[in-house]
Amino acid sequence: MLSNEQIADVKSMLHRGFKQSDIAAQFGVNQGRIAEIATGKVGLDIKASVEPYAAQLPRYFTPQQTLSTQIEILSALISTSPSDVARVYTISPQLAQHIITNLNHSNRRPSSEKIAEYVAAMQEKLWPVTGAALVFGKTGYLIDGQHRLLACIRSGKPLTTFVAFNIHDGAFAMMDLGRKRSNRDMFYTSGVPNSSAACSAARWLMIHESNPLSRSESYANPQIFGYYAEKLNTPLFHEIVALAMEIERATKQLAPSGRRRNYLPAGCTAAYLLLFAHKNRKQAMAFAQQLLLGTGHGRAYIKVIRERMDANGGRLNETLRNALIVQTWNAFRAEVRPSKAIFTWSMDSEFPGIQ
Repeated sequence: MLSNEQIADVKSMLHRGFKQSDIAAQFGVNQGRIAEIATGKVGLDIKASVEPYAAQLPRYFTPQQTLSTQIEILSALISTSPSDVARVYTISPQLAQHIITNLNHSNRRPSSEKIAEYVAAMQEKLWPVTGAALVFGKTGYLIDGQHRLLACIRSGKPLTTFVAFNIHDGAFAMMDLGRKRSNRDMFYTSGVPNSSAACSAARWLMIHESNPLSRSESYANPQIFGYYAEKLNTPLFHEIVALAMEIERATKQLAPSGRRRNYLPAGCTAAYLLLFAHKNRKQAMAFAQQLLLGTGHGRAYIKVIRERMDANGGRLNETLRNALIVQTWNAFRAEVRPSKAIFTWSMDSEFPGIQ
């Protein structure tokens, strides 16, 4: 039996949005006792307490509440809910829109195919409560679950799912829910400027350090992002990546087949421009301008790359491309005349050193 004071607390908790099962567990009674209070069969004349002893427990939001109330409760959960607890909540399409608009600042690019798949399941009422959770980081932003929320919005159907709060914001590196996260996704979700090119540049720098002849080297998400965070997150790196993207756009031209070809990809160009800058920053920037404007040594390099790609159906071994830019740089620094004579490297040779 519950005392009158406890019944008043139960009424207050019901009003605040607590689930009957959780209230029953809190007071150590059968859920039926809570239902009797909720329906007025028990304690009809007892008023809800103003400040129940369990008022500090997390509240529940439901689609039956006003959107402002749902947002208020969600905000409280984000700031107070422990990280080792995940509970089932029902997300209304309106609350999902609020989360996507206001709490999804740097998540990965969504996959339209994955969203369409989820929408179809939700519209056919085939979406069960799975073990996958929506995840909010310690900063309050969503770090996993945007595809489900976007599908909830598009389908107009509430989404019932586990939700976890206060998870470390770097946890997305170890997540593999929905579309598998690539290295580029990790850079994008972390808000790295020009994320795709920056990620590619970091990978090429790692390959150059390890073995510049091994162009197929792969790295796990934490490895490549950790390398960037520890060694590359500098104004110079980001300046060079932005410049390499300009060079890529300037040199992406029509091939003889009529299709546009990317002759100087920003990632590998940025990687080697950074290595050149470590030798001499002023000269590296001057060399980059020649690539951008198609003059001097830059013109010679671009010409030989185009000729080799056009002769090979648009393909070019990336190691060869990298070796040739190093030879071009070495000739530039040595003030050797820019001509085809500077391109002597072949695939069976040792990778050239940077002068």
